[in-house]
Amino acid sequence: MTHHASSFRNLLPRLIAAQACYYMIVSIDLTLTGLVGMSLAPTPMLMTLPLSLIVVVGTACSFIAGHAAARFGYRPVMMAGSLTAVVGGVLSAVAVASQSFTLFCLGTALTGGYRAVGGFLRFVAAEFAPPARRERALALVMYGGIIAAALGPFAAVAASKAAEQPFVGSCVLIAILGVGALCLASSMPPSTGGGMEINDPAIKIRDRAGNPRFQQAVLVLTGSGLVMTLVMATGPLANHHVGHSPALGATMIQWHLIGMFAPSALSALFLKKFGVFKTNVAGGFIMASGCALGIITHSGWAMTVTLALVGVGWNILFVAGSALLLQSYPQGRGAKLQGFTDGATAAISAAGSFAAAGLLQLLGWGGVNALALTTTAAMLAVLAWLTIRTGSRRSPVHPSSPVAAGTGDQAAVDRSEGAAAGMSS
Repeated sequence: MTHHASSFRNLLPRLIAAQACYYMIVSIDLTLTGLVGMSLAPTPMLMTLPLSLIVVVGTACSFIAGHAAARFGYRPVMMAGSLTAVVGGVLSAVAVASQSFTLFCLGTALTGGYRAVGGFLRFVAAEFAPPARRERALALVMYGGIIAAALGPFAAVAASKAAEQPFVGSCVLIAILGVGALCLASSMPPSTGGGMEINDPAIKIRDRAGNPRFQQAVLVLTGSGLVMTLVMATGPLANHHVGHSPALGATMIQWHLIGMFAPSALSALFLKKFGVFKTNVAGGFIMASGCALGIITHSGWAMTVTLALVGVGWNILFVAGSALLLQSYPQGRGAKLQGFTDGATAAISAAGSFAAAGLLQLLGWGGVNALALTTTAAMLAVLAWLTIRTGSRRSPVHPSSPVAAGTGDQAAVDRSEGAAAGMSS
């Protein structure tokens, strides 16, 4: 089935709105979950457990969601995920009101189920966009994060004061946003994509394990996700530890989210002009510069700039890494690969999130940033090695190129692997 440009233009605003709901929920989690965990946890080492559970459950559900989307389509999977946000928000509100750490962990874990499907929104855009606009469509949907960056952290703080018990209102806000996400998900197209190969089976993970683009996509998305999560999770805790105000903590998260989403269109243009290798190097250097500043000082402005630069670097790496993933499969056949990649990214991020409190206590803010800087350098080194080995650095990403469109030599591989997949699926 071919989807006309007008159909995609009608779909795009709903995707952006759904992305805004998704990252509003994420921003509330980032702003307050650590603080709530700090107040409810029986031991300081467990205060980031609720935030880690969001990522851990999201990880497990990402693998399941990818296979489910390949079989049933995006719409029912996203609706189910949105429902978990509603239930998770309600349970979290009850937990905070009753001062139950165990129930709060259950509520945040359910919210993690929504994390697993929120990442699909960029792929929905790429699947239904005209083939020549897949990378740009992916970047445009991420602009929903700008709304979340502008409203999320301060909405979380304002909602936390709406009820007599602090933070109850913020959890209720998560449930309300979940209802909005559920309504938007119900309006999404039911199928998995709009390409000519829509009736072909989704490509299996083992059929792409040796694909250079897929390998680089997994490296970039997991590596940048780890660094971003580690710095982001420790930021509000470090802000509190050094005595800065909660308002500054909200500002830090706001600028971090702005950095994560504001450059999306520019990242897509840079990607088109200079190719994936240079784009990834640029993103890595920006991320590294933020970490380097965090090593030098923990003043309020410096911590804010650190989170902002790490957010910008992550945006560039995320767009480039997602583009690499798009190039590793024909349009309409990547649901399993999407679920695997998002699941792997969430798993690595979970490790960083869970270790954040302990690393902050052990290393301090500067030490955490030194570790993040080392991780970024290692990621770029491995990426350079893979790029030199495969020669993919000589293949800039142009939307009209054979690789981006799923034709040429890569398409020949896809057809042969698709035939085998069709016999075994």
